[in-house]
Order: sequence, then C-alpha cells, then structure tokens
Amino acid sequence: MHIDEGRTTALVEAARAGDAQAKDALVRAYLPLVHNIVGRALDGHADTDDIVQETMVRALDGLTGLRDPARFRSWLVAIAMNGVRRRWREHRQAPVPGLDGATHLADPAGDFTEITILRLGLSGQRRDVARATRWLDEEDRELLALWWLEATGELTRAELAEGLGGISTQHAAVRVQRMKERLETGRAVVRALDAVPLCPGLAETVTAWDGRPSPLWRKRVARHLRTCDDCAARVAGRRGLAPVEGLLVGLGLVPPLAAAVMDGPTPVPLAAETVSRRTPAGLRRAGLAGAAAVAVLGAVALLVPQEPHARVHPGEPAAAPPAAPSPAPTTPAPATTVAAPAPTTTPPTTPPAPRPTPTPDAEERVTGLVNRLRAERGCAPLRVDPRLTAAARGYAQDMAARGYFGHASPEGEHADKRITAAGYDWSAWAENLDRGTADPASVVDDWTDGAMHEENMLDCRYRDTGVASAPGPGGTIWVQKLAAPLS
Repeated sequence: MHIDEGRTTALVEAARAGDAQAKDALVRAYLPLVHNIVGRALDGHADTDDIVQETMVRALDGLTGLRDPARFRSWLVAIAMNGVRRRWREHRQAPVPGLDGATHLADPAGDFTEITILRLGLSGQRRDVARATRWLDEEDRELLALWWLEATGELTRAELAEGLGGISTQHAAVRVQRMKERLETGRAVVRALDAVPLCPGLAETVTAWDGRPSPLWRKRVARHLRTCDDCAARVAGRRGLAPVEGLLVGLGLVPPLAAAVMDGPTPVPLAAETVSRRTPAGLRRAGLAGAAAVAVLGAVALLVPQEPHARVHPGEPAAAPPAAPSPAPTTPAPATTVAAPAPTTTPPTTPPAPRPTPTPDAEERVTGLVNRLRAERGCAPLRVDPRLTAAARGYAQDMAARGYFGHASPEGEHADKRITAAGYDWSAWAENLDRGTADPASVVDDWTDGAMHEENMLDCRYRDTGVASAPGPGGTIWVQKLAAPLS
C-alpha cells in the first residue's frame, strides 16, 4: 500500500496550495489505510464511516499546520486514532435511551472481522487469528488496529507508537506484547470451542454463555484450558499454533466495500449530511470545501458492546447498560462467530446441579483476595465499610429483581449516586461488576484482567470497600464498591 514518500510530499505541498487533484490523490492513496485502522479499532461499528470521513476532512483542512510533509502518514494515523478515542469517550459518557439506542445495535453484515476473512480470503490459522480478535478487551482494539497493520507491513513501529498518543517505542513494545498474549489466548479459545465433539468439561463451563465473544468468557474458557489435557491437545493440534506475525505477513489492506471518489466539487449527499450532523462548524466548512474527495465506504456497522461488567472511571459518569443478552443458541452460530456449543453435542445424562448461592463469608473472601493482591502492589488493605456494602447489596438485588445488568440503572443512576445515598462522602469511587459464578476466587480472577477491573482493585487511592452478591436469572451478580473518603 505504501505510497512513495517523495510523491506524498509533493502531493501535500500541492494540496496546501489548493490543488484539488492533489487532495483527491491523497485521499485515494490513504483512505484504505484509515478505513482499516478505524474499522478494526471499532470492529465495524456504525460510527466507522463518520470517523473515517472526519479523519480525512480534518487532515485536508489541517495541511497548512503540518510542518513536515513527509510525516503526513504518521500524522494521519494519529488523527484517526484520536477520532476513535473520542468516539469511545462519547459512547461511555452519553447513555442513549429508547429507540435512539438502535443506532448502537450490532449489524452482523458489518462485522469487520468477517469482512477481513471474506475480502482477504483468509482460511486455516489466518482465519482463526481474525476470529480471535473478537475476544480481545476493548482497550486492546485500538492497539490491534495499529499492530495488525504493522504486522502486515503497512505501518512502522514508530508510526504505531505515534498513533498510541506519541508514546515511546519501548512502551509500545510492552503494550503490543501484552495484547499479543491475550490474542494467543483468544486463538486457543477459538480452537477449543470449534472442537467436535466439545470437551464435556468445557461444555459445562460455557453452559451460561450467550454465544458472544467477550474478555470475561475468554478468561473463563482459558481457565478451563489450563487444567484440561484433552483441550490442550486439541488446541495444539498436530502442528501447533504458528506465530501470528508469520500468518499476517503479506496480507493486504481490507478494501472498502465501495470507494467512489467524487470528481466534482459537490459532496456526496450522505457524506455532507453526516459531516454537518457530527462535526463542528469549522470542520463542516472544511467538509464543504474538501469532502468532495472523501469516499463513501458502504455498510460497515457492527457494535462490539462494552463489557457490561467493565470498569467505571473514578469520578466520571458510568457507561450505559448494554442491551440484554440474547438467549443461548440451540444450534451452532454461523461461521462469522465462534459458535456456542449446541446442546445436542454433549447431552447431559442428569440435570446440572444448582449453583451455590454465595454467603456473606464468600463476599468477605472476595475482599480478602483483593487485599492480598493489593499487598503485592504495595497498597494498604481495603476496609469493609457497611455503607458501601449496603449500597452494593441494594444494587445487586435490584439488578437481579428487575433483570438488568450494567453500571447504570434503568433510571440512569450510577454508582456515585448510590454511594452518596448510602451516606458515604467520597472523593473518588469505582465499581466492578461480575455475573455468572458463585466462587469468590473466580470473581477476583475475572477482575484481574490487566485492564479496568484490576486497576480499580489495585488503585492505592481507595481505602474502603463493600462487596455484595445476589442470585439472578443469568447467574450470581456481584457488585464491588471502592471509594476514598472526602477527608
């Protein structure tokens, strides 16, 4: 895909001077790169087209501020990633109730993973790698979008580091390694769930799974794989798993579904309407002047919902509750997803034993296990505060009674209001949620994810906690409140 740097420099300089053909040439050359970065970071969410267009418009409008034309590509990557991060922030901070939330629902036709498989003709282990990306944490997606392109030869490590916010290449290397470890776990999960017949122990593990890949279920399946020799042998196969980089080398960019670049000065109506709806006035003027060169990319519209037990940033509004999960499928899912095990694969001979209901002792064990982790980090132990425990218990019981699961109640209330109502004056707070297990060690293991939950538990600012659980229709619901007193 790489365009010659000398040609890029010449095009940037000509575009600065107002050459419309040079602007068109820049968009034609770099639109596929931006499409791949944004599409993979958002996994084809409906906002993908808007952010791609916004990125190109911002780049064209800001050419006069680019000091070194030879850095156009790395500068464009940074603009695209800023757009992705802005979209994540808006999604977390702005719950969308009612029918307006339909724009955030998944459209299987827009699954960027499936688009990658189909348009690049992936098969075998390459196809499994693409499917494994569905099991990554949300925080890994922007890194994956850049690292995938680095592995395929489209970006350099320096450009990847700049796209991550200008971090050092050494820091970028550490982040890439951690992401690759989770990707390797995802590959193992994909293989284990594809096995026919399914391992009986694994079938029992995923009984409550709704069939949608998520970091939580990646950890639970991986926990089983670590103790099951049969599954380990199936995952390794006869030849084992090939290195990911070797599987991606030589792959091209995923082409946009439709890339009809305009020749005249009039923007495509859909593009102009989108820009005017989503961008500030200055950028809108740039769109009218330069969006003639922006391609319309077609239908790429899959939301990867935020994990419902995901962390709430301390002191910030919590995320909106996700849509209720669909019932577990009774037949294998299409090839575009990792299929849930069909009940007919390993029919149980006896009804499964009911899951035990956690006791207050189990809730205390959660805090004890968390304090053990905090001691390793050098943090003071959390103190059990009855007010936080009451707030946690009330919220767990409310979710169980009314059948929802998320950081925001149906009324839009978040943990800060619940903690305040319990009489605790806080200066910082956080909340972790989990569902589906009655074992305290498994709950803490779910939260020890190297990301949001773990940061909450091991944040030395927090001094007090309250943990509670309640049996619900989807399994035991756990709520952990963490807070620092006002004074």
